[in-house]
Amino acid sequence: MQADGSHIEQVTQNGGIAAWWIAGAITLFAALLMILRAWFERWTTEVLVTDRRVIYARGFIQRHTVEINMDKIESVDVDQSIMGRAFNYGDVTIRGTGQTFEPLRQIDRPIEFRNEVTAR
Repeated sequence: MQADGSHIEQVTQNGGIAAWWIAGAITLFAALLMILRAWFERWTTEVLVTDRRVIYARGFIQRHTVEINMDKIESVDVDQSIMGRAFNYGDVTIRGTGQTFEPLRQIDRPIEFRNEVTAR
């Protein structure tokens, strides 16, 4: 250690660099977890449009399934954020006769989906 304290300053600088590496590793780990979760949700979601009905199923162990007959559908609404427009995903809401109201979250190519439903 020098009399002017430069050795102590160097140790502090190295400790600061280590803190940045730790913060970067934590951020990278959190980003990987979010990507893995999004992939898993997408993998466990099924959307099917037939000539008679729309079927939406999601979940792996706990399953949520919705079936709506085509003749009961009144309108199909699409909501997209700026990121949704850029990456072509969004929320689709199917409104049926009576009180039926079913939101389908984060659907890939929502405009094409709406066109498929309304064309039948």
